[in-house]
Amino acid sequence: MLGGKGRTLILFSVFFLTAGFAFENYFLIYFAILLLFSTVVSLPLFYYQMNIEELRVHRELEKEKVFKDDFVHIKVVIENTCNKGFDFLEIRDYYNPQLFRLVLGENFISTRIGPKSIIKFSYVLEPKVRGEYPLGPLSLTVKDRLGFNSVERIVPDSVSDILIYPPYEDIKRIEILGSKRSLTLNYGLQRSKQKGLGSDFYGMRRYVFGDQFRLIDWKASARTQKLIVREFESERDVTIMILVDSSSSMAGGAIENTKFEFAIRACMLLTKVALTRKDNVGVFTFSDKKNLQFLKPKSGDDQFYQVLDFVAKVKPQGKLRMVEAMDFFNRRFQKRSLIFVISDLEADVKEIGHAIRKLAPFNHTIIVINPFSPWFEIHEIDLSSTDKALAEAISEEMMEHILKFKQEVRHLGVNIITVGPDDMMSQILGTYMDAKKKGSAY
Repeated sequence: MLGGKGRTLILFSVFFLTAGFAFENYFLIYFAILLLFSTVVSLPLFYYQMNIEELRVHRELEKEKVFKDDFVHIKVVIENTCNKGFDFLEIRDYYNPQLFRLVLGENFISTRIGPKSIIKFSYVLEPKVRGEYPLGPLSLTVKDRLGFNSVERIVPDSVSDILIYPPYEDIKRIEILGSKRSLTLNYGLQRSKQKGLGSDFYGMRRYVFGDQFRLIDWKASARTQKLIVREFESERDVTIMILVDSSSSMAGGAIENTKFEFAIRACMLLTKVALTRKDNVGVFTFSDKKNLQFLKPKSGDDQFYQVLDFVAKVKPQGKLRMVEAMDFFNRRFQKRSLIFVISDLEADVKEIGHAIRKLAPFNHTIIVINPFSPWFEIHEIDLSSTDKALAEAISEEMMEHILKFKQEVRHLGVNIITVGPDDMMSQILGTYMDAKKKGSAY
C-alpha cells in the first residue's frame, strides 16, 4: 500500500505529466515518468524486503479483573524474529475512550527495531464504567525509509477482555453495612423462626400421638393432670432470589449512575446482608431471550464474590420480554422464596402483570423495587424552567403507568416500592429486614 508520501508523489507525477503534454515540455514528461516508475518499482521491492509476518506483537495485562476505581497497567511487547531490521514501525493498541481514561503513557509507539530485537512500551488506563469490556485490537504499521510505501495489519487474536467490578469503596461500604454489628445497631438482629427442635423456647401445648417423650414437661403435666409438651423454635434459613431487569431502558441516567448501576449496587448490598444472616442468595438478570443469566442460590462467604463476578459481566441490553424471562426462571427454580424484582417496569402493563402472575403458583413472597426513571435520569442535573415542566409531565405519565401496574397485580399481594437514587439502598435493605421479621411469610 502506498503511504501518504507515495500518494503525494503519484499526484505530482500526474500533474507534471499533464503539464508536459500541455506545454510540449519533454523534460516535464520524462521527469513525471521517472517519478511514476520509481514509485511503481519501489512498491513490490518494499513488499519483498519487509516481511511483516516476522514481527510478533502481544499485550500483557497486569490484572484481568479490576475495580472501577483501580488502574489497568498494560504492556505491549514487539519482537522482531528475522535478521533484518525495520526502520519505521508504528504499533497502536486500541481502547474505547468512552469506557476507559488514559492516565499515564501512550497507547502507541513509533520506533525503529533492529534484527532479533525486542521493544516494550506500556500505558495505564482508568476504567469509567463497571462491566466486561474488550481491549484492542493491536495494529501494526511498517513503512520504508522515505515513507513512500507502507503495510498495515491487525494483529490476530489481539483482543483481551477485562472485567471491571463496581468501585472498591462501594464494596467496602456494603461489607460494613452487611456486618452483623451494623445490622444489630441499625435494625435489630432477628431471623425467621419456625417451630421445631431448636434451642429457643416457643410455648406449650397438649401432647399428641407421635410427640417425643423427652419433650414432655412433667411438672406442667402433673399440675394440669394432662400430658403437656414444650415446643422450641429453630432458626430457618430463607432463600432470597434477586431478579434484576437488564433491558436497555435500565441504562437511563448518567453513564456511571444509571438505573442499572444502582440496581447492581442494590443487588450486591442485599446479597451481602442476606448472606451475613445465613440466607441462601441467587441472582437472575433478564431482558429478552438472548440475555437471561441465572446464578443458583447458595450461602457462605464465597457466594458474595460469586455474585460480584456474575453481575460485573452483565450489561443493560435488549428489549424487556418479562413473560419469557419468568418462564425461563420458573424452569430453573421453583422453591418457595423471598423474591426481589428490581425493574423500571417500562413495558406493557398487561405483559408485566402476566409475568408476575407466573410466579404466583409457587407461593413466593414478591417485592418489586421500582427505580423511578425521571428521578434517576435528571438526578443532580440543573434544568431550565422548560425542562422542569417537561420532566414533571414525564414523571406524571410514568407514575400513572406504575399505578396501572399496581392495579394489575393488586390481588397477588405483591409489595411495590418506587425509589429514587437517594433512597434506593435504604429502601431495599429496610424492606428485606421487615420481610425477615415476618418469617411466617415464607
